[in-house]
Amino acid sequence: MKKIVLLFLLFLYGYSCSSQLISRIESVQSLYIEVYKDNIKLGSATGFLIRSKTRNYLVTNFHVVTNKKPTDFTWLDPLVPVSPNKIAIVHNGKKLGDFIVKYENLISPTGDTLYNHKKIGTEMVDVVELPLTDTSDITVYPVNYSNTTDSLLVSPTDRVYIPGFPLGYRSVSSFPIWKSGFIASEPDLDQENKPIVWLDDVPFPGMSGSPVYLITKDLSYKNGSSMNIIGQPQTFFMGVFSHGTEVYGALWKGTFLKKIFESLP
Repeated sequence: MKKIVLLFLLFLYGYSCSSQLISRIESVQSLYIEVYKDNIKLGSATGFLIRSKTRNYLVTNFHVVTNKKPTDFTWLDPLVPVSPNKIAIVHNGKKLGDFIVKYENLISPTGDTLYNHKKIGTEMVDVVELPLTDTSDITVYPVNYSNTTDSLLVSPTDRVYIPGFPLGYRSVSSFPIWKSGFIASEPDLDQENKPIVWLDDVPFPGMSGSPVYLITKDLSYKNGSSMNIIGQPQTFFMGVFSHGTEVYGALWKGTFLKKIFESLP
């Protein structure tokens, strides 16, 4: 693990547009996205890539690619009763710090959805996976969704990190803005009758679809053991940021999504 981290840091140090070091791989994993109905922009959000056994997928929220609520399928904004049919993804280019925009269709010519989606009861899981058709001239930095917190003891007040694009803002040149919050509910309990954890953070539009990470050196396990990591902290995939209220933000649990991602062709 230390060797992999070191090699990655050495690679990032070769970024010639700046003498500064990009220290975290998560900064190249969150991608800025925009959704369109034909040529009309409907909004922006965040996504990230995962790798199945055969191909790359973009992960973001159901409500981002449909403009509908996943609970009852009504429009997010009744004044804009339009679903997007394509998505623009700002990918990492071949050279670190360069970015390239790729467009992917969300709907087939026959009207079928091109992204993978699942239901829980009568509601949609607010996370979808879109298979990419064009990865030429880009560099793929997939999120390691397998490294979840299954065996860890995670508690309220533990801090998690959410690199995304709140209100469409981007850091230079199209890197995400890092936000954070505390876990605000017991992680093993399901909120809203779904595999959701609440966060004590300030959610903004545009954060939808952001990966959420636990990044720590202090590991406590459910079996009672513990370990302190020397050197770089370890990153765990906590899930996907979905929505928020004036009181809390919500993420879909990585331990639940892992099974969906593993089933992708």
